[in-house]
Amino acid sequence: MTERALHRRELLAGVALAAGALGGCSGAAEGGAPSAALPAPPPDEWGSIRAEFNLSREWIHFGSFLIASHPRAVREAIEHHRRQLDENPVEYLAKNEKFNTALAGVIGIAGSYMGVEAGDIALTDSTTMSLATLYQGLPLRAGDEIVTTTHDHFATHEALRLVAQRTGAVVRKIPLYERGAVASSGAMVDTIARALTPATRVVAVTWVHSCTGVKLPIRAIAEVVAEANAARAEADRVLLCVDGVHGLGVEDVTMADLGCDFFAAGCHKWIFGPRGTGVLWGKPEHWARLRPTIPSFGFEAYAAWMRD
Repeated sequence: MTERALHRRELLAGVALAAGALGGCSGAAEGGAPSAALPAPPPDEWGSIRAEFNLSREWIHFGSFLIASHPRAVREAIEHHRRQLDENPVEYLAKNEKFNTALAGVIGIAGSYMGVEAGDIALTDSTTMSLATLYQGLPLRAGDEIVTTTHDHFATHEALRLVAQRTGAVVRKIPLYERGAVASSGAMVDTIARALTPATRVVAVTWVHSCTGVKLPIRAIAEVVAEANAARAEADRVLLCVDGVHGLGVEDVTMADLGCDFFAAGCHKWIFGPRGTGVLWGKPEHWARLRPTIPSFGFEAYAAWMRD
C-alpha cells in the first residue's frame, strides 16, 4: 500500500489539480489546463468558499448528497477542455491521449487520497456504474447468497437483482434498524453477523444511508466478515462490498481503515468532482476474480491492441 499523501482538506483545497486531470490531460501536457496555485483564503474563510460556487442566493442548498454544484476551479477546467475539443478535437486528443500520463495522473490522485495503489482503482462514470461493474463481474453461481439491507439505494438493489437473474444467486435483504435516530452500531454489526450463512458470498452495504443519514460501522462489519472467512476456502470467502459515495470526501479515512474488499463511489457529490466521474477500488487479490464487462482503454490492454 502506498503512503497516503492527501488528506480530505488538502484534496478539496487542491481541487483545481484534480479537475484538470479528470478532464483528460495532465497539467504538464501541451494544451493542458493551467495549474496556478490557489490564493490564500481571506479572513472570512466560509465566505470565500461560498464565493467559489455559482449557487443561487435565493435558496439554502442542502443538495450535495444528490449532485454538487461545480466550484470555480472545476468549472474552469471543464470549460478549458470543452473549448479545446470544440476547436480541434483530433489534435487535442492526440496531445492528451497519453495513457501513462493523463489517466495515471487521475488514478494517482485518487489512490493517494484513498491510501491505495493506483493500479487497484478503476475509473467509472458514477457509483451506479461502479456497482454494476462490480456485481456483474463477480463469479457468482446458482445458490450463492448475497446479503444486503433494506436501507440500501435502488442502484444496489437493482444491480443485485440483475446479477441474481443472470446467475441464479439469491439476494436476501435484512433490516438493520427500525428508526435511524436510534440505530446502534453494535446491533447493526450483530444483525449482519447473524445473517451470514455457509452460502453467503457477498455482503453488499452502503457506508452512509441516503434515506436516513445513518453511517454504518464498516470496519466492525469487516471484522465480522473476516471471522466468518477464517474457516472458509478461498472460493467460499465472503466479500464485503461497499457503496461509499456519501462517505467519500466527508470522512477522512483510507481503505485500510475501512477494511472492505471493494469500494464504489461517485465523485460528483461530496467531493465536488466533475459530473460523470466515479471510482471502483478493490483489494488486489480480489480483482482477478472479477470478469470484465466493459472494454478498458487504459494502459496495457489498449497499448497491446495498438501494437497488434
